[in-house]
Amino acid sequence: MILGLGIDLCDVRRMRRQLDNDPDGFAGAVFKPAEIAYCNSKHRPAEHFAARFAAKEAVVKALSAAGGEGSFWQDIEIIRTADGQPRVELGGRLRELADGLGAAGIHLSITHTDDMAAAVAVVEGAVEGPT
Repeated sequence: MILGLGIDLCDVRRMRRQLDNDPDGFAGAVFKPAEIAYCNSKHRPAEHFAARFAAKEAVVKALSAAGGEGSFWQDIEIIRTADGQPRVELGGRLRELADGLGAAGIHLSITHTDDMAAAVAVVEGAVEGPT
């Protein structure tokens, strides 16, 4: 059962400007150290930061659609599985919110071009069997 759906689009140029204007403050407030290290290891870091920002926004929207309010950027981490797929790790208040909603998992898809990054998140609830 789907509990929530979120989508977001992020302008890579805007992300690049934000990172150039306040590299430590912005990145440190929004991204976990492992996310920062991953993005900075890439040839075009702004594209990867933008994709992760869009993913976090999509997750917040999906949880909001499921009844959550507010967000904490550091409670969401976008990681990569061994096969390269993006995965959402929740902590803090958002983990509590997801657990309280009965979320069994969050499915995530992200993509980016030179100019734009997009993400879709689906919060899945446990499927109840027949009674």
